[in-house]
Amino acid sequence: MGKHLQLISTIIPLLIVAIGLIGWVLTLRGDINVAQSEIVEMRREIQLVSQESRQAQIEITRFTNQIDGLIEEVGANSPAIEKLKRDMAVASDQMNTIMADHAYMGDMLSELGKSQPSGERRTYGGYGY
Repeated sequence: MGKHLQLISTIIPLLIVAIGLIGWVLTLRGDINVAQSEIVEMRREIQLVSQESRQAQIEITRFTNQIDGLIEEVGANSPAIEKLKRDMAVASDQMNTIMADHAYMGDMLSELGKSQPSGERRTYGGYGY
């Protein structure tokens, strides 16, 4: 019986260690499976971000090309725009001159109308600003 007790006292701790080791290995295996699943998901997300980044780069390039085209068009049209500004300034100045002449003529006609007989009087003027 002493030998059996000694054998049992040797086997039980080994069984406890073996059961603990099996539990630890199973837990470790579960952790590895979870980590692998997370790695696969992270790879998918990285691929999506990479695709979005490529698409954003394409959009930025397209936008930059549009800006370059607009800058070129503005540069090409700058002389025409400057000429248009000068022409508008001249036209505005001429319009002011014409309106001043009309106001003066209106005043003159009004004065002439006062000297006419009463049946011939008309109202002139109203050309002011």
